[in-house]
This record gives sequence, structure tokens and C-alpha cells, in this order.
Amino acid sequence: MKRAVVWVIALIVAEVSFAQTQEVEVLEYHPAPGQYVNTLPEAEEGDSHEDMCAKCAESLNDGELVHLGTYGGYITVKFDHAVKNKLGSDIRIKGNGFYSASDPKYGKETIGGSFEPGIVYVGVGNSVESAQWYELAGSEYYTGEIHDFSITYHKPNAESGDHSQNFSSYDNYIYWESTWTENGKKKSDSGYHIKNTFHGQSYWPMWEEGETLTFTGGKLPDNAVDYSGKGTNWVLYRYAKDSYGYVDASLNTDVYSTFDISWAVDKDGKHVELEEVNYIRVVSAMFQYCGWLGETSTEVSGFEDLHLEEGYDEHPIIITPRSATPISVVNRDDKVKDPYYYNLMGVKTLVPTKGLYIHEGKLVVVK
Repeated sequence: MKRAVVWVIALIVAEVSFAQTQEVEVLEYHPAPGQYVNTLPEAEEGDSHEDMCAKCAESLNDGELVHLGTYGGYITVKFDHAVKNKLGSDIRIKGNGFYSASDPKYGKETIGGSFEPGIVYVGVGNSVESAQWYELAGSEYYTGEIHDFSITYHKPNAESGDHSQNFSSYDNYIYWESTWTENGKKKSDSGYHIKNTFHGQSYWPMWEEGETLTFTGGKLPDNAVDYSGKGTNWVLYRYAKDSYGYVDASLNTDVYSTFDISWAVDKDGKHVELEEVNYIRVVSAMFQYCGWLGETSTEVSGFEDLHLEEGYDEHPIIITPRSATPISVVNRDDKVKDPYYYNLMGVKTLVPTKGLYIHEGKLVVVK
């Protein structure tokens, strides 16, 4: 009898230990300099990188914001399970984007507001250090994205200084140097990140060691317009109504805050078929300054494995790539029977008319 009881207990423990949750563990948090660094989440003197990762995890699992700073800042998370690549979007990543109440140019029909896009990378492997990393190619990957942008920030030697620019308390605050390739030509630039009058704390991550921070990866096109001409009336736009593939670039309830592992490409831009991913990394992907708003910086407020939502896999979100990514990137679970046809804009129907559609993971032509 004792042996039977032990066996039952072992089964219960096994079931509990394999329960999958939406909570994430933060493995890396390396923000670039920014006006909310050291405040979202709050850093204290003596905090280590591990301390900050724990604070970020608490924030994200409570739906609170984590700030990634200006270009290159990133956060890496994992669930307590691998995320499967099934039909449609697999992950939702939340930010804090919102639309303008009334766009100066487009009115209520705007696609502008406060959108600060970040690029998503996924990792496959047993550790962050040894994982193979792939970019989820968003709507701008094959057009406006620069793929080899590199920037080095130099730690400031003072927190205040001379200033003459609007909304600046220190014009020459953080020195930076950047390089990239554009139209086949190597380019470079340098300058200073100013300190904003509205944020007095240090913009340099307190827990980072060393005198410089270097980030390299994809950089997205600028998206901000100042309608005042004086740096006071900024609107940050989505790239299009159906732009996809970026964090903090749509509403959290929008389909475009979801991500399909099937968009994965390697460092050479070649599509790769992934069955599942172990790690998710969000990188602040813009290098843009907007007057009193300060730097454009991606914020993250939560991660979800969509396949854990009841009924999701029977009616998944389909976002069809509209660029060079092959149609065959749409994967499916053979156990899922999806009766719908999806046009190349992702709109579904049970009775298709003439045109190209995706049906059960395959490209079909209806004549």
C-alpha cells in the first residue's frame, strides 16, 4: 500500500512540475542610456545585474513597464517552457503604445501617436550564451531596416553641465559613436545624447561595469514628425496600418502586438524553420531624439505564449508577411483543422473568391 501511495504522489508532483505558465524569467537586462533608466524599474546603489533582472521579472509579470533606453538596449526572457511554432502568431509582447486623440495631419484616422518600435529576436539552445539567435523579420526588414548598425556610448563624467538646447539640462551629456552600411557604403557619425530637464537621475545604468556600452544589430527608420517646428508637438507613427513585427508599435490589444516564430531569419536574412524557441529578446531599435519627449525608446510590459490561451489554436491570429519572406513560413500543427482561407492581408473567409490564399498552411490559388 505504501508503494502505491508513493506512486500516486509522484504522479501528482510530476503533473504540477510540468504545468506551464505565462510568467517569465528575465535572463538579461542591458538598457542603453535613457531618461527612464534606473527608474523603470528602480535601481538602487549596489544592485547587481541579477538584482535588476529580478526586478524586471517582477514588473513584467505584474504588467508594469520596463524601459530599454535608446538604440540597442535589450531584455532577454524565457518562459518555464519552450514556445512552439504553430499556425499563426505564437507570442504576444506588450508595450505602451497609443494613438493620438487628433493627429494634426490625419485627424482621428491617424496611425500616429506614441509608437517606439523594438525588434524581436528568438533564441534556440540550452543557454543564452550558446543559443542560436534569429530575428523575427518585421514589415520593414526588407526595405528600411539597417542590419549592421553599431553604436558605442561613453559613460558620462558629470550629471550636469552647459546647456543651450531646448529642454536640455546638459547638452554634451553622453558621447556616442556609430557606424553602419547604407546603399553599399560604410558610414559613421558621432554626437552627444543630451540630458532632459524632466529627468534628473543618471541615464547610465548604475549596475553596468566599464566605461562604454556597445550595441550592434538592426536599426529601424525614424518615425517621428514635429508639427510645431520647435520640438514641442511630436507624433510618432506606425510605418503603415498593417505594419507588423515590432514591440511597442501598436496597441496591446491589437493583432499587430503578436509575433509569429515563422518570420525567423538568420544573420544573412535567410528564412529558417524553427519548431520552437527557448528565449525571446526585445531590442530598442530606433536612434531618434524628439525634443521634450527625449529619446525614442522601446518599453515592454508583458509576454504571453498565445498557445496557452484556451481555444487560441482553433482560431489563431494570422499575419501574412508581405515582403521577401516566403509564403511557406506559415507552419501548422497537424492536429489543427482550420476551415478558413486567409488572403495575403490576413483577412479570413470560409468562401474565398478569386485570388491567392493560405489554407491549412499552404498557398492556394482560387480561380
